[in-house]
Amino acid sequence: MFEISDKIKDNINDDVLPYLQRLNKRKSWNSESKENLRQLKNLLKRKNYKSFVGHPNRYHLTRVGDSCLYDVPTYRKGALVEFRGQRVRVICMSSGRYDRMLMAGVVGKTPANKVKIKEKSVFVFPEIGDHEVVYLGRRYKLIQAKGEFPIPICQGSNEIIDLKCCNLILLDGKESRPIATFKYESDNKLTGLLVGWDFPEEFSEIHDAVKKMAKKSEQLRLPIFN
Repeated sequence: MFEISDKIKDNINDDVLPYLQRLNKRKSWNSESKENLRQLKNLLKRKNYKSFVGHPNRYHLTRVGDSCLYDVPTYRKGALVEFRGQRVRVICMSSGRYDRMLMAGVVGKTPANKVKIKEKSVFVFPEIGDHEVVYLGRRYKLIQAKGEFPIPICQGSNEIIDLKCCNLILLDGKESRPIATFKYESDNKLTGLLVGWDFPEEFSEIHDAVKKMAKKSEQLRLPIFN
């Protein structure tokens, strides 16, 4: 995954370029286009490009033949981890309802002034007043809604968490705000709800609930309005 602002125009004039140009000029998905794609795949394999699956919202490539360059950070994880510190070309090779098949290969080293080094994160949790801490990690804090101290949905907001509708609140120190609430139900079940989201989920174990809701919040990055 990378931000759309990290996309670099694909200006590499090599033996891959003619295939991309032909694919991007196609009027329809005919036998000629299919043959261009087949030949492109074979060429990329010979050039040791790596195949992986990615969502267009995370890699910002949608149509078959779309491509861009990307400077892979030195702290990169996931599909592009092996390309850390290098400039790669990423190409959309197939489309689908949700995900895309992508291929990536090295086109050079990241320029020295473009190398991205991960800065140490500083996590700040919102005030919890008279509520009780149930779990405290480096980034996340889980509190039990025992008190009456108001918990705003984000810094400076007049909207607060409804303490009568939840038993636990998950705080994200990176976002410095609550990201999810949990309510105990019958039969040892609990309901989790992301802040700003209208679709609750049921869980049977609090550790699993916290882990999944934290991951979902990071993926969705829901906007919070005052």
